[in-house]
Amino acid sequence: MALAGGGWILPLACGTPPTESSTSSGGSGREACNFQASFMTWDYPPPAYTEKHDIPFGNIARIQLDAMIDVIDDSGGGRERFVLIQPCRTERVYKEDRLFQIPSAEYRVIYSLEQHRSVGKAMTYGGRRPVGRLVKDTYRSLVIDVVTFPDTRVLRTPAEVNDATAANHPLVGRTEIKDPQLPLRYVIEYPIKTMNIMPKDNSYQIDTGPLLVPDFDLDQASAIDRLEMAHVAFNHKAPDLAEFILRQPTPVLDDDGRELCRVLHYSKVRVHAARNTLLAGIA
Repeated sequence: MALAGGGWILPLACGTPPTESSTSSGGSGREACNFQASFMTWDYPPPAYTEKHDIPFGNIARIQLDAMIDVIDDSGGGRERFVLIQPCRTERVYKEDRLFQIPSAEYRVIYSLEQHRSVGKAMTYGGRRPVGRLVKDTYRSLVIDVVTFPDTRVLRTPAEVNDATAANHPLVGRTEIKDPQLPLRYVIEYPIKTMNIMPKDNSYQIDTGPLLVPDFDLDQASAIDRLEMAHVAFNHKAPDLAEFILRQPTPVLDDDGRELCRVLHYSKVRVHAARNTLLAGIA
């Protein structure tokens, strides 16, 4: 493990999440992630054929993080971090022209240091839900670089939330939920891209995403296979609840109610008791 650029670099052989620093303001447990400066980087070996890409030496891709989630086993099984990378379009790497693949699809993946799982999509849902695969079977190496703000301020009151929003401080949410059946806790961390406020009565409401959340309706043995993309919303009136809308295969119907196809769309709402912490990153 080595410190580089303010973030912890974890090589492929390491199986623990980045070391968490303590916050000087107290109460949050660690400094907030600066998602704009945090990345996943993989090193892909040369493929057996190069018809799609011109990568005889392989390729290295650095992709910004969109959100992360720590899965904590309260029975003594440790913890594992998963990150969601920002999306890009499928491409033909290092070709001279016609770089975007047609038909186009979205490249987006969940990573831990040991597993990866595609959550990208084409225009329609193909009927097969991807499952996690071993990182070592695909990449030469994989690094997760989580950079934190130099200081983090916990926003303890609605007035502080309003003030930090009006001051244009970077805002980060941290939401903790518990598994209803297993001794697992999930700590979800994400940049707050949309914040609603009203200073006259110190109202606020978060509506942001995408992030990662477990779907407790799924019967999957591996933690990575229980994760889905979602958006989250909560406000000052119910700060101990979190409402998630999960991305799911969703039917598209014609005027007569016949199913034409299915797409991956945010259509499944779940409400969980939650511990929500709002953080302001101080540069």
